[in-house]
Amino acid sequence: MVNRLREAANVLFGKRQYAAAKTTRLTGDWMPLNQDVNSIIRASSEAVRARSRQLVRDFPFFAKAVNTLANYTVGTGIKFQSQVKGPDGKFDKKIIQQIEDAIDYAMEELDVSGMLHGYEMESLAKRQDVESGEFLFVKVLLKDPNRFIPYAIQAYEADWLTSAYAKVEAGNELDQGIEFNPNTGKPVAYHFAVPAGYSYLGMTGTTRTQRILAENVIHNFKTLRPGQRRGISPFSTAILVAHDLGDYLDATIDVAKLASKYLAFVKTPDIGGFQKNRTADDNGQKIESIENAIIEYLRPGEDVQFASHNMPGGSFEPFCKFVLRMVAVSTDTTYELLTADYDSISYSNLRGIRNDFAVMIKPHSQRHILHCAQPIRRDIIDWAVRAGRLNLPGYFINPRPYWQGTYTPPGMESIDPLREGKAWIEQIQAGLRSPQEVTAGRGRDYEEVLDEITEAKKMMEERGLTFGDISKAMQQNPAALGAAE
Repeated sequence: MVNRLREAANVLFGKRQYAAAKTTRLTGDWMPLNQDVNSIIRASSEAVRARSRQLVRDFPFFAKAVNTLANYTVGTGIKFQSQVKGPDGKFDKKIIQQIEDAIDYAMEELDVSGMLHGYEMESLAKRQDVESGEFLFVKVLLKDPNRFIPYAIQAYEADWLTSAYAKVEAGNELDQGIEFNPNTGKPVAYHFAVPAGYSYLGMTGTTRTQRILAENVIHNFKTLRPGQRRGISPFSTAILVAHDLGDYLDATIDVAKLASKYLAFVKTPDIGGFQKNRTADDNGQKIESIENAIIEYLRPGEDVQFASHNMPGGSFEPFCKFVLRMVAVSTDTTYELLTADYDSISYSNLRGIRNDFAVMIKPHSQRHILHCAQPIRRDIIDWAVRAGRLNLPGYFINPRPYWQGTYTPPGMESIDPLREGKAWIEQIQAGLRSPQEVTAGRGRDYEEVLDEITEAKKMMEERGLTFGDISKAMQQNPAALGAAE
């Protein structure tokens, strides 16, 4: 009776399961471990980082994916437009200009080594984010009277985080080089072991170790699950398929190169006689190639069969496109951006592709702004005030009003400026879109654009010139400039 009840319960339980959870003849051996995210990353991150880096070095499409994400997230720099307001609620242009000038100056010497501009450091952070799964900057203070402010940052490799030989304060816990509060999960300190050969401040010994308070570290990664402490490359789902495609391409090229070495084959039943009586050149060397006006005498039974080169086969290109689409999906890019293949694409197709990519890149830009660009600029403002470079009344009581501003990522240029420009003008006139939004979409600061226009008008007036009128015909007929489908 008990056994029958158990069987009935099992049948009932099976009926209530999700189909994806059922164990069948086809899924019986598919029982993945359901581990916590930190255990998975701890066991996988080193191999994933090494493989991702190797593919970026050797596989062109992986390198293109990294460049694409870095260029569209940071590009030539994320522009900061200060928006400090005075007591009257209006923008305080004097303080805004002072803050923006201070940031521009500090960004020129942001890298502790002096080799990279601040924008290049931010681009490096994005490259590390997608290649290694996380980026790490350590804040340092340099005692150099020639510097604008003492604040600088130093880039660290993710591999240098280590739990080995780490000394943790009482009550804290340690995981993958990060010391954290077990009650909240908040990082308290980072433990690094930097290999010999690197010049890093405050470190001595063959393998130099250092405990750095979390407040002096800028660390970020894409959070996939609650409680995650380290990052994993977002390219992880593409690594195996990209490696297989690389091997396939290498093998195909090798076969094609080998096949191209053979022009023809001579078939003979008398191998020894053939080798002895082969035609020789003037120096007595056997002829190894065919040239114009050469007559080769064949013996009875011999035949010349020309090699047939069918490499690569007809399935080569479709297969490569299929795999590269998988790589594009896994790396948050599009097939067209990944491969630069724009064959047979119309304006509408390209517009749809660009819109899809714009949606994909927004989270990358937003996370980079919140966890890289914004903390750096706030630190610059803070140290500019401390160093006496900025005079901001009441800053240390409440600094937030002086941190207000907009961050403009690179944006994208228009596919068809004439057609899209006309649409933007109509939307602005209808109150559906602002000029600032249109300008920001191109990665520009609207105030800078207005300043440039004002300056251009002055220069033209000095020369007795005026802006020419736009042709009404062109405004009403975009197809006249080749904008048709």
